[in-house]
Amino acid sequence: MTNAETQPKVKAALAEFGVDDAKFTEGWQIYNLAKENWELNKQEESETRLVSNAYHTAYGELEMKFKRHRDLSQILCKRDPDILIQLGVKGRFPTKYNEFFDKVKLFYTTIKTDTAIQTKLAMIKLTPEIATACLAELDTLLGLRAEFDREMGESQAATVSKNTALHNLSDWMDEFDTLAKVALYDTPQRLEVLGILVKS
Repeated sequence: MTNAETQPKVKAALAEFGVDDAKFTEGWQIYNLAKENWELNKQEESETRLVSNAYHTAYGELEMKFKRHRDLSQILCKRDPDILIQLGVKGRFPTKYNEFFDKVKLFYTTIKTDTAIQTKLAMIKLTPEIATACLAELDTLLGLRAEFDREMGESQAATVSKNTALHNLSDWMDEFDTLAKVALYDTPQRLEVLGILVKS
């Protein structure tokens, strides 16, 4: 577009086909919007990656603690199925994140509030203080998950906006190229000034 605007003969030829100052202004607005959306999308993707890293790191740390505590509880209480039910550790290890959050909350809340279970688990040094600390980690993790979901949403919205803006720019450029090819048909070297290659 810059070359078209700064070459008087090219500009005059294009004006005859409706590519005037208003059309150039429209083109620059579409271009600038596409550029802004592109940059915003890159920024959102970067923010999403940072939050994702923080979330997955925190998840991994809590998962490791919970797995150890859960395994030790299952070994210690294998003759006490009622305790295993109360702790929510019967069955397989939770693999879905929301199921994991629920199981972690139930497990540590039960340890924190049930004195009979506290007495039993004192043998493996699984204290109410440890349970409280793990519940605080869970709260942090839930906060990170909410932030991660929000960033993912913003990133997806930014991708849609970017794609729409790039599509609009592509449409405008296609129309511009078509009009330029018609306007400058007899002077193909001027088309090459615009970056439009012509088969010789």
